[in-house]
Amino acid sequence: MKRYLIIVLSVFLASCAAKKQAAEFEAQPDWVKQKPIISGYYIGVASVKKVGTSAQYIAKSRQEALTDLAESVSSNVSSTSVLHSIETEYGFSESFDQKIQISTDDYLEGFDPVEFYENESSYWVYYKIAKSTYHEMKEKKKREAIATALAKYQSGLNEQNANKPKEALSFYLQGLQAIKRYLSEETPATLNENNVDIGNELYSSASKILNSLTIESGVGEIKVKRGESFKNNLEFLVLYNNKPVQGIPVEFAYTGGYLKKDRQNSDINGLVQLEPEVLYSRNGKEQITAIINLKELAQKAVDDLFIRGLIIKRRLKPASIQVIIEAPSVAIKIEKSSCSGIECDQIKNLFNKNASQYGFEMKGTKASDFVFEFFYGFKKGESAGGLVSAYISGEINVKNREGKTVWVKQTVDIKGVGKNLNEAKSQAFNEFKKALDRNYFKQGFDNIK
Repeated sequence: MKRYLIIVLSVFLASCAAKKQAAEFEAQPDWVKQKPIISGYYIGVASVKKVGTSAQYIAKSRQEALTDLAESVSSNVSSTSVLHSIETEYGFSESFDQKIQISTDDYLEGFDPVEFYENESSYWVYYKIAKSTYHEMKEKKKREAIATALAKYQSGLNEQNANKPKEALSFYLQGLQAIKRYLSEETPATLNENNVDIGNELYSSASKILNSLTIESGVGEIKVKRGESFKNNLEFLVLYNNKPVQGIPVEFAYTGGYLKKDRQNSDINGLVQLEPEVLYSRNGKEQITAIINLKELAQKAVDDLFIRGLIIKRRLKPASIQVIIEAPSVAIKIEKSSCSGIECDQIKNLFNKNASQYGFEMKGTKASDFVFEFFYGFKKGESAGGLVSAYISGEINVKNREGKTVWVKQTVDIKGVGKNLNEAKSQAFNEFKKALDRNYFKQGFDNIK
């Protein structure tokens, strides 16, 4: 019986909910049920959940309604537009809808808020704008934008003629930014009594500047010992139309790691210089490159990411210098009192093996860049139960060619146990060799790179 009552109650509540929903639907205006179509008008309708304050969700509904309205406007790409030229040149679509779509602030000042509707959870709004009003306002704004772009073009041309490509490029990009929303359309203008498309003029002029910017290296190859710096500044020459040009940002890169100073602007003679830096690499060859920094040029010219992308995507040829990395040489010098015969040979073999793995060259102590001065000794430990212990410890002192200590390490005591002292020493020595092989020699090489 109880289960039957629960079923009946559930059916009753569901029926009531359905009737309530039906009543709410009937109460909705026709434009909420279906978006209107009115000849001669663009229509925008949107609904949002009542989240936040009333001011917040009302503002959000207005924004979405205007976005819906703007999407009704045709956005076909003209075959003579700048956008078409960009897509043709790069061989891909730049996602026009995302990059230069008509925004809710473009020519929509003449919209009319027709009506709004709300219930407990949602808020609807309905806007419209006459197509004639929209196109009239669009043409007015387009003429103003083209006039701005034309002025930027003429300023850029003056800078270009004065051999100032950076300044010229900045003006050209600013001109493109002024007409960004029209890059999918023709942008006609009158220049020196000739009819031109100012968008294409700006874009082609910017492209010509980039095509005329080059950078050359002063040398093709240098040799550097790993862990040391190259001796002299590395020079690169920035050219515009084969003439030195000032103020062009250049970025340096090293395939073997990071550079402390990786950016510089060309001076009055078109030169940029990479000052000596310590280079580390276990490879025999690396490369230092210098490339014109298009990202910096774009960032200083305009703030619009799409317009910046028009030049950032370009690939200018870098200047490169091959770096021959010469391995430093190392040697080990074991104090005579520490060992003799086979023990010394075993330690030297471990050292040479590790040095080879780290890419170091082995030489005699007098000719090496780094010498590992090494000594160790034994001391007798405790005795118990017929067993004897012995301890071994030592010190590694790494010195450079000038005799200056660059790294020093005191090894920990290592214990050996045997039936007699010689056996204990032998066991301790075997463990000591493992510590040298696995830890201490590697630590020393790490500290001299």
